[in-house]
Amino acid sequence: MFGPDSGRFISSAAYKKMEEANKESGNAWEIRDKCNQNTVGYIDPGMNPDPQLHWMAKINCPNMTKQQNLVGFQLAGQIYYRVMVDIPGGKELLVWYGSTYAGKGGIDL
Repeated sequence: MFGPDSGRFISSAAYKKMEEANKESGNAWEIRDKCNQNTVGYIDPGMNPDPQLHWMAKINCPNMTKQQNLVGFQLAGQIYYRVMVDIPGGKELLVWYGSTYAGKGGIDL
């Protein structure tokens, strides 16, 4: 397991303003309420995260779900990654970010 993600918490209202101004980083994870119904904020390392401090922001989304080797999950308002399969050295870490992110990224679902 890897984590927690080292970004800062941004409220949903503040993040919406960032999106409207085209100032959102594209590296944020949604944080949902206890019932997983509503997004209450985001964990975001920023536009150009330092790879030494925010290496988890550099984990990519796979082109196909079968390529995924990590799963992201929320625990106590933080984002973690759990390893799904053995990952050999030199293999890229890939996590599915969800259909909303995939659609914005041009990934055909």
